[in-house]
Amino acid sequence: MKNKFKFLLKDSIKKKIDTKMFKILNIILLVVIVGLINLDSIVKLFGGDFDKEINIYVVDEVGVYDDFKKIMDNSFLDVMESYNSKVVKADKTLDELKELITEDKTKDIVLNITAVDKPTYENVFNVEFISYEYVDTLLYTDIVTAINNVKVMKALEIADIDTEVLNKIYAGVSIDRVMLSEDAKEDEEFMELVGSIITIIFIVPFFLLITLIVQMIGAEINEEKSSKSMEIIISSVSPQAHFMSKLISANVFAITQGLLLVLYVVLGTVVRLFTSNGLTDAATSIISNNPDGISQIDSIITTFIHSDVASKLLQGIPFFIIIILLSFLAYSLFTGILASVTTNMEDYNQIQTPVMVFLMAGYFLAIYAATFKGSNFISFMAYIPFISGILAPVMYMLGQITVVGLLISIVLLIITCFLLYKYGLKVYKVGILNYSSSNLWKKIFKALKS
Repeated sequence: MKNKFKFLLKDSIKKKIDTKMFKILNIILLVVIVGLINLDSIVKLFGGDFDKEINIYVVDEVGVYDDFKKIMDNSFLDVMESYNSKVVKADKTLDELKELITEDKTKDIVLNITAVDKPTYENVFNVEFISYEYVDTLLYTDIVTAINNVKVMKALEIADIDTEVLNKIYAGVSIDRVMLSEDAKEDEEFMELVGSIITIIFIVPFFLLITLIVQMIGAEINEEKSSKSMEIIISSVSPQAHFMSKLISANVFAITQGLLLVLYVVLGTVVRLFTSNGLTDAATSIISNNPDGISQIDSIITTFIHSDVASKLLQGIPFFIIIILLSFLAYSLFTGILASVTTNMEDYNQIQTPVMVFLMAGYFLAIYAATFKGSNFISFMAYIPFISGILAPVMYMLGQITVVGLLISIVLLIITCFLLYKYGLKVYKVGILNYSSSNLWKKIFKALKS
């Protein structure tokens, strides 16, 4: 019997993983994920009008070029890089620049900054914005904002107001935050931010893998019932062995697929770093345009390492893994039981509604957990089996339950899996050889009573 179970399990896993469809699908997933992570590099690879450099020529009669360039390079660096533009001091006359732009039909821009006869606070200098065609709103708005900032600086000079004094006037009030609670953390806001990011990273893959398990078990059992091969299989192995082979093979497939997806994301990130030097360029931009860039990066990394988030994450990972695996098993048991009493996928799609209700409830509660912090209802739902698998880890990272709460969730999941296996196996034994498509719930309760 043991050898038959191994054969059945191996055959079930082989049908899921060792197939052309699985290999083709994962090749497509690899290409798509790596491509999405490097989408901007792929777009730039094929070139186009966007790839042409946009020169912002400044014809300066007032002496504000340096101030304008500094503001554009510091405050609007991302926009400048996205439009592949740069600020250039004009070495040609205004007429020559107009003629050059018109003949070549370029996207270059000319800012003709001229002096006024009697500068006032309102009218410091005149600006003529010249381009061959329409300039995108975002780039136009940022250029105008930079010009207005330069105008303010010049207006201060006309008013003979010391810029340093004005900066001190507009400087924010120094506020010392005092938290009377002994449990309050100085890095609580940082913890909430990281916790929210981890929430998004965690709940989506969990939701997709559970959905995959639910659909896979139902499809395989109904396929065997529809093809009438169930009688042959059950005559060779016990319903218990057949039941466990379906559960284990579906979970092995889901876990394997999940690990492959993680691998694809890592590969895509590595490709991005080596092909576009994304991380290096980003760091260089921050450092070159912000003297405090290095210290800010170091500060973020140091804050994370020394915050409760890092220690909390490391401490919670073993519990997360146990909760996830137990949740996979609980969903597998429940869906296997439901699938056994159906005869086709149409019936199974109708009867799996309770599974999807639990899954959707956990999904939305995990999203709302950060918004409704301290909610007694959400905290209570974090202990409910089927929901706890997706909600408990998120609540723990947000600091709304402790390790004890994770242990309670694990214990309740173990009890749920035990009860599902003990009583669900009775339903499974009766359901897999029952081909009646009527009174599905009645068949379940009848099997439980027997």
